[in-house]
Amino acid sequence: MENNFYTIFKRIIRECNYDNTYKMAWAKALVEISLEIEEDKYLVDIDLKTIAQKYIKYYWNQTIYFDLIQGSNLLKTPVILQKVKQLIEEYYKYIGNRKPVRFERIEYFIKENLQDEYKKCIEDIAKTLKADVSWRFTFIDGKNHEEIYKYSKEENKITIDIKNLIILKENSEDLFDLINYRWGLILETFNSSPRINRKVKIIDEQEVKRNSLSKFRKYLDEENPNKKCFICDKSIEEKEISIDHVIPWSYLYSDDLWNLVYVHKSCNSSKSNVIPTKNDIDKLKVRNENLLRKLQDNNIKGKEVDELRLAIEKDYVNKFWIGCKS
Repeated sequence: MENNFYTIFKRIIRECNYDNTYKMAWAKALVEISLEIEEDKYLVDIDLKTIAQKYIKYYWNQTIYFDLIQGSNLLKTPVILQKVKQLIEEYYKYIGNRKPVRFERIEYFIKENLQDEYKKCIEDIAKTLKADVSWRFTFIDGKNHEEIYKYSKEENKITIDIKNLIILKENSEDLFDLINYRWGLILETFNSSPRINRKVKIIDEQEVKRNSLSKFRKYLDEENPNKKCFICDKSIEEKEISIDHVIPWSYLYSDDLWNLVYVHKSCNSSKSNVIPTKNDIDKLKVRNENLLRKLQDNNIKGKEVDELRLAIEKDYVNKFWIGCKS
């Protein structure tokens, strides 16, 4: 027979409302903390600031790579996400570029170089958790379930039975899968971005992997043998060549021939994740038609060519561009 605590914990995850993703982040934080704590005490106190630090990591990674909307009110960003975005901007300002990096890789850098900003972010998130999340998480079936954990609105901590933490620890893999799945379902109601569940799941992996794009050069060379930059239209020296996603990778989370072009490295880095203009989209559509014609004339076949043909037939460029803008 399944433990009552575990049953209710899973029900909270499955039946939470879709206003925002706060409860999913809270559930994930508790499971992660269960893997870190080694306590002999019967009851374990968990400070809200400890949970707040987990929130920073989760929302940092989902935002800096994919900029996912985390709440149903599109005119008002959830407070916690606002605070994390502010911290990301402070980080960008400090390092002087907008290259996305996982929070785990630069956590100590931020603690050392953006100490005040990081501390304030933790404090602000903890206040929001105290006001909006900590007591709401255990509320289900019209009542508060103290068997999950005990919490007083006057305190800045929750108190959880060590036996319950052990249950979370022993079932952590299944719970992470369930939380990520539910988090993805919630995000699908706010975001038009494709591959939402893959994006949520990838954040739990050690690294957000970007595949090498060199395999696409043999196709791009057919249409652009002189290596002219898609952005500035000037010739590119070999050492300055970069392959760019016209519609940002952070939106598609995919490498597709129909969306890849030659650019200068400098043009690519300055562009960052900017949404392309209508002129860029029209230019890409013409390029794709020219590219397909060149490939067909030279009897070049393969998966990438088939996908390019399908993209033109289904007008992927325009459809994904509209989705990206929305």
